Formats: sequence, structure tokens, C-alpha cells
Amino acid sequence: MLSSSHFPDDMYRALPRISNSDLTRLKEEHLGYGGSLPVVQQRTERAKVFGRTFHQHLLEPERVGTILQQLLPDMLPGPDLLAPAQSKQLATLMETIRQDTFCRRYLRLSERERVVLSTDPATGLACKARMDMLYTSPKRKNALIIDIKTTSARTQAQFLDSCYTYDYDRQAAFYLDSLRNADNKEWADTRQFRFVFVGIMKQSPYRLFAVDATSIPGFVDYGRKKYRFWLRKWREEMQPAPMPTVATGLRLMA
Repeated sequence: MLSSSHFPDDMYRALPRISNSDLTRLKEEHLGYGGSLPVVQQRTERAKVFGRTFHQHLLEPERVGTILQQLLPDMLPGPDLLAPAQSKQLATLMETIRQDTFCRRYLRLSERERVVLSTDPATGLACKARMDMLYTSPKRKNALIIDIKTTSARTQAQFLDSCYTYDYDRQAAFYLDSLRNADNKEWADTRQFRFVFVGIMKQSPYRLFAVDATSIPGFVDYGRKKYRFWLRKWREEMQPAPMPTVATGLRLMA
């Protein structure tokens, strides 16, 4: 199901709004993560590319041909094909997801890659979020966001730990608040919001893990503190510093 709020990648990136990924980049700049060794940077980029490819095969199969042409050239033998080992791995991941009852249900019912535009009430900054899967109940009383992650975790506990390590708590809070503060007020009457992370192991036995972010005490609240901190940093750095006050020697009358 495609929404009227579905944007091609280039159009979405060009929107002059702040995404959760922008906050990640801002954090990395402040903490000096950009100075990683070239080998580490290449490994990280390849992992990101594979994750992006998996998402688009699963969520936007009709656009796979154009997506693959945008990937790193050293990962592909040609513009339209993955390397055989990666292609097999990708097919296994997708089949695992599709065989799961929960995932199969919401792949069918949800809006995929739904873009939500919002305004942060605390800073007034324009924000954007693109959600893997978004299900809104027929009477719009409940909303469920599902985000799929490829993971190296081998246990449920390890996957939960990775949710904190990779700031998934910040992502959950940012996305949930994007719905609450949506510019079009589409979810203004929604009573319950839920966010579920589904992790799939990138290697055999390709187990699935699920974390209901909204059921963990303090998880979303802590993530909200994180994204608000970085939004304030963003505003501070984007806004020009105030002009210094010039002393005139005149007394101001109250």
C-alpha cells in the first residue's frame, strides 16, 4: 500500500527538514566519530548499504531496479545484480520475515515507507520521518510503527542491548512524537501509539527478535531526552549568534 506521503529517496532527502538520521550525523560530528579508520568506515558503509538494500527489497520491491543502481559499485558485479552470496542472504532474510505471522500481517496491512512531516513544539524546528511500516486502525484510535533492523545479535538480550547502543530509543521517541505533532494533524485523535522493533539475524539461523519499545519503562522517555538535546544543538548551531550589546553610556528609564 503506497501513501500520498510516499517520497522517492532523493526527494525525501531534499526536504529541508530534520530527520533522525540528521541527528545521528550531528552526534557523530560532535563526538568525533567521523575520524574512523578507512577500513572501519568501508565496513560500516557496506553494512549500511546491505541494510538499505534489504529494506527496499522487502518494503519497496517495485523500485528495486532503480535502488540497486544507487549502491556502492564495489558491492555489485553490475548495476542490477547483487553478488551471489549476498543475493542468497537477502532472499533468506526476506523469506524469514514473510513467514513470520506478525510481520506478514503488517506487511499486508501497513503503509510502507510512510513519510510524516511534523514540527517539534519545543524548538519550532521542521522535522521529517520515514517509517518502515505504519499501521493505523480503521477508526484511527490506534497507531503502530514497526521498524525492521538487520542485526548481528544472537540473543534477545543482545538485540535489546543494541537498541540502546545504536540510539533506537531516540528513533522510537522521534517517530512517535512525529505522529503526535504531525503537521496535518492526522493522528490528533489517536489514543494509543506503539512502536515495535523487529530484528533479524544477518547470519544463520536467521532468528527474529522483537522489542516493543513502548512497553519498556523509561525507554521512550530516555530517547525523547536524547532527540530533544540534539534538536536544541541543531537550533543553536543553525541560528546566528546575537549581536553584542553596545554600551551607549545612557541610562535607560524603567
